[in-house]
Amino acid sequence: MKELDPGLKRLLKWARAASPLESAEAPFGFSGRVLAARKPARPPAFFDELQRAAWGLSCVALALIVCGAIVLVSQRSAGPATDQFSSALSFLASNFPAQ
Repeated sequence: MKELDPGLKRLLKWARAASPLESAEAPFGFSGRVLAARKPARPPAFFDELQRAAWGLSCVALALIVCGAIVLVSQRSAGPATDQFSSALSFLASNFPAQ
């Protein structure tokens, strides 16, 4: 079996001798340093904004279709209409004279 590199042995020895951390939380101010060190984001291109808008509109359209389907299914499961209520066509035929 090959011998380990002396530098690696030294690091492993230091790791064994180190005391465990008292807390697993990040040190105070760490998030601020991370945010300060990040690279500035490039401004989105016109195509990126257009694609994001298209995705948003398609999601809204899909939600509207699903809601409409739910309403349609709930209307079909309702009981039959009674004869007391006239249909819109008969109402229009009785109120508007034929020409």
